[in-house]
Amino acid sequence: MSIKEQLNSLTIHKTMNTVEINKSIMELNYRKEKIQREVDDIQSQINFLVYMRENERMNNDERSGQTLFDEMFGG
Repeated sequence: MSIKEQLNSLTIHKTMNTVEINKSIMELNYRKEKIQREVDDIQSQINFLVYMRENERMNNDERSGQTLFDEMFGG
């Protein structure tokens, strides 16, 4: 639903009282916080995988350097 459609649907509900409005606001805030926690969790997983990738790259670089050293000097 577009923003314009959402606004139009809200104008239809002009008869909503303050309690209903507050309830709707609380429900939307709860949903927003729940989604934000999910986003934070996903971002945390991404950060961990990026760390693992960088760690793996460093290990691979060290291994390739060690292999070259071993080949050159018979290690």
